[in-house]
Amino acid sequence: MTADRPLDLVCFSYLATANVLTVDAYPRANGGTVVTEIAASLAGDGPLTAVTAANLGLRTALVSNTVGGDPSGTLALAWLDQAHVTHHLRPAIDKITPQLTIISDTRTRTWFAALHDAYTGLAHVPLDLLGRARLAYIDCYTVVAGAAERAIRNAGTTPLLLNLGGDTPTPVLIDAANERTVLAVQTSIDEDSVDTAGDVAATLRRRFTTPTVIVTVGRHGAVAVTDDGIVRVPAPTPQAQIRHTHGAGAAFSAGYAHAILSGADLPGALAAGCAAGTRHCTSPGAPIPVRPSAAVPV
Repeated sequence: MTADRPLDLVCFSYLATANVLTVDAYPRANGGTVVTEIAASLAGDGPLTAVTAANLGLRTALVSNTVGGDPSGTLALAWLDQAHVTHHLRPAIDKITPQLTIISDTRTRTWFAALHDAYTGLAHVPLDLLGRARLAYIDCYTVVAGAAERAIRNAGTTPLLLNLGGDTPTPVLIDAANERTVLAVQTSIDEDSVDTAGDVAATLRRRFTTPTVIVTVGRHGAVAVTDDGIVRVPAPTPQAQIRHTHGAGAAFSAGYAHAILSGADLPGALAAGCAAGTRHCTSPGAPIPVRPSAAVPV
C-alpha cells in the first residue's frame, strides 16, 4: 500500500486454515462415506473475502489474529501474499495455527473447529487499518462479538459491511454498530428456509441503523430489505458442477463490495455478489485450490 493508493477494503476476522472434504452424502452415525475431493483453504469469512476481493481487483487488507510458524501458518500467509492482501502478520513460533475441518456436499457444510486462541487473539490486534479504507468488512459471529464490537468502535468514519454469519447479534454489538455508518448488514439462512428471508432481513433492519440488510440463501440467491422495500436477486444458473459450498458467503461479500465500490446500485451489487458466490462454488481455482484426489473412505 502506498500513500497515493489507499485501501479499498479492509477485512476483520479470525484467520485459520481449513481442510474441505467433499462428499456425495453425509454418513449415518458410526458409518462412513467416500470423500470425492480434498481442498485446502483459508478460513474464516474475512480472509476469504479479502482474497476474493483482491482477485477482483480491489486493494484489500486483513486484520486478524496471528498464525503459528507451522506449515499451516506458512500456507495461510502465502495465500494472502500471493493475492497481494495487505497485513501485518508474522508467524509466531510458540503458536499453533488455528484449523478447521469442513465436510461439504453440494448444498450444506458441517465444520469442526480447532481454533485455539484465534478468538482471544483478535482482542488485541492493532486496528489502524480499519480507518484507512473506503469500506471495512467485519465478521460479527457470536464467538468474536467482543472483538467485533472493538473493531466497529475503532473504525472511525469508514463505512461498514457487517457479516453476522447466521448468528444472532448481541445487544452490545448492535449498540456499537448504531454509533457508526453501517452500509449493510449481511447474514445467511439455510436454503430450506428461503421463505423466511424477507422476515429475517426486516427484523434485523429494525435493530440496526443501516439502509440495507442482506440475507443470502445459497442457490436461491439473496434478499435485501431497504427503505424502498424488498429486493430479490436469484443466483445465476451454474455453468459447471458445484464443487463445494465452503466460502460462498465470503465470495458473495467480495462481489458485493467490489460492485458497490465501483458505483453499482443495490440490485446490481446483489447480482454481482450472487455471481461471485456461484463462480466460487464451481471453480477449482478461486480462491481455494481444489486438489482432485482419489476417493478416500472416511
